[in-house]
Amino acid sequence: MAGEKFPIEDDSAVLKLSSPRRSVGGPYKVVFTHTAERYAIVALDWDSKPSLGIRWFWGAKGNPCSTGYPTWFIYPSELVYSLLNGLPLDYAERRQLDRYLTGEIGGTEL
Repeated sequence: MAGEKFPIEDDSAVLKLSSPRRSVGGPYKVVFTHTAERYAIVALDWDSKPSLGIRWFWGAKGNPCSTGYPTWFIYPSELVYSLLNGLPLDYAERRQLDRYLTGEIGGTEL
């Protein structure tokens, strides 16, 4: 499962979580990981629109979870930039995320 034993430090493992498949494109990039509090923020497409998602990796299954599958909580578009402003991202990385979120580049270009 994707709970407390999940290898949160492994970006490739985090990026393999892509449920619900009908709505998620990517995820393309791990934006931020907090290993002590066990959460990851990723850039992904939600219903074909650039978005950010978060998932907590604690307990047996982590959160959120739907029908036993690890899923992403999608940030409302109005909160995305407030979230990014609070993260310790370098300028180049932040610029790429801004370009992705505005649709200037696709997720595979991150």
